[in-house]
Amino acid sequence: MTSDSFLFVSSLGKIFLYLVLVLLGGALAAPQAWHLIQLLPPDWLHGLIGKVQGMPFHRYLSRSLQVAAILLLWPLLRSLRIRSLAEFGIMRNPRPLRDLSVGLAAGVLCAVLLQPMLLLSGSFVLRYGWDTSVLHALPRILMTAIVVAAIEEFLFRGVLLGFFRQFTSPALAIVFSSLLFAGVHFLNLPSSGDYASSPVWWSGLATMGSIGSALPAWPILWLAFATLFAAGLILAWMTIRTASLWAGFGLHSCWILGQQLFNAAAGFQLNPAGGFLPFIGPSQCNGMVPVGLVPLASLLIAGVLAALLLRKSGHPPIFAVGKR
Repeated sequence: MTSDSFLFVSSLGKIFLYLVLVLLGGALAAPQAWHLIQLLPPDWLHGLIGKVQGMPFHRYLSRSLQVAAILLLWPLLRSLRIRSLAEFGIMRNPRPLRDLSVGLAAGVLCAVLLQPMLLLSGSFVLRYGWDTSVLHALPRILMTAIVVAAIEEFLFRGVLLGFFRQFTSPALAIVFSSLLFAGVHFLNLPSSGDYASSPVWWSGLATMGSIGSALPAWPILWLAFATLFAAGLILAWMTIRTASLWAGFGLHSCWILGQQLFNAAAGFQLNPAGGFLPFIGPSQCNGMVPVGLVPLASLLIAGVLAALLLRKSGHPPIFAVGKR
């Protein structure tokens, strides 16, 4: 085994251990977090604590896993001898607002193309009272879009994509990271079940035991996977193209914001004539991923717009770097 191969296998082992510790730590911390939140006055922070107290247990588990992933990331990077994201191709961006605006513009185009088509097709209908419900949900949706996009861009494009680039070409790194990005979205946490009322210390482990047990039907599954894979390709390419996370963060957060606002305003309805697949289907992964060839096409058009907006900026030097 060559030194590069040994280094690759050793690094994969450390990443695998990191994932195990994240799952174990998040699962054990979630019940403690649930009980701690229940001790707080419900009227704190203008009633926000009361809303958090009413969340199902699997939401606590999901957030605990995200926190564990962030807290354990620094020891992982230290063990991999990564001192900064610059070693992963992420440089200090002298024009972050420009790249952020490119991502936001592409995300807005995707929403403008997709959502009217979903309504005009008859596959989605507006909910009664959607105007007030969307207004009330806007702060929560905006915060979700920012936090989720920031975490996923940092983990998948900042760390995972950079890790693959240490051992392979940028093109293969984009493909590998996009496959993982698409795959992990189907590891949905099931509903809390019997642990919703008063979770015990092993409730998180029991809930995670059913991860991935309720996959959608095959036509919906591959269409949703194709959408996520295409999104991963676009976001990873934008990261390497700009040597920063700003453009990808802008596009990713705008996607989430637009989809969540649409979910608050409209709902999917079954077509008795046989459905709308493969063109349009019910959104998957907690409503975050629109399904069908129409959403996929709008996503690709948004990617083309991002490429056109970035065409005048030269390739950063890091783009040409492949293996160590």
